[in-house]
Amino acid sequence: MVERYVRDSSGSPALRRGFFIVFAALFFVDLCLVVSGRSQQLDESMLGFIFGLREETLTAVFRAITFCGNWQAMLGLCVLIIILPGRMKVGLPVSLMTGLGSAIQILLQDLIARPRPDIANRLVDETSFSFPSGHTNASLIFWVALLILVGRALVLQGNPLAAGLLRVLFFVFSVLIGLSRLYLGVHYPSDVFGGWMLAAMLLVIFFAFYDNVWPSKWRMSYYAPEWDTIPRGAEQKRRWHKPSNKRAPAEKIQFPKKASPWKIPEPPEE
Repeated sequence: MVERYVRDSSGSPALRRGFFIVFAALFFVDLCLVVSGRSQQLDESMLGFIFGLREETLTAVFRAITFCGNWQAMLGLCVLIIILPGRMKVGLPVSLMTGLGSAIQILLQDLIARPRPDIANRLVDETSFSFPSGHTNASLIFWVALLILVGRALVLQGNPLAAGLLRVLFFVFSVLIGLSRLYLGVHYPSDVFGGWMLAAMLLVIFFAFYDNVWPSKWRMSYYAPEWDTIPRGAEQKRRWHKPSNKRAPAEKIQFPKKASPWKIPEPPEE
């Protein structure tokens, strides 16, 4: 009997390394410009342009958006997704990613100790240092991690369109939180960019851990785009595992056709 298996999506290690190098390089360049003071003139010019767009309705909107990125909102969201079903596959890993990312960002913020923009231009009160932006970093980690894992679940249930729409919505919202920090005058553009790049670096690291170290029974599995079968015992060579018997009726269990050291058997005749 030929059994069917589905492989976890851990991504290409080379692709992960490439993304990490790009994000790390951009963060390092941004950090050097901030520490040397070379970004200050451009930062202030961009803020001046943004401040010129201020008006009452936009201010109310951005105040609401930025509230969704503060530590109280992030903590509440993390608690919410932990108590919901599927917490070991989604809630706990996303909360851990957000918490660790925030701890690293706070450490960097205290080490760099960059003052915030002029208090006269701020529309909300902030007391911590400026680089990198904490709201930007935490919200991007939380929402992007959530969109990846929830998107995987929706695709596995046969809802790729819903997964795509939700991913766009979550990503746009996380970007808006970063932009709200500029509009409200509590961060420079280089702070927000640094927060995005730091979050992107950490997401690469976190998902490498999630897809390879996090217990497989608590991991959101993904599937490859082609049908195939593999012989009994071969799954141990490539970390394949049996799909759940409790999957949704519309779920498609699929397998990659990939060159391998074993001979791919012909499917049994009907």
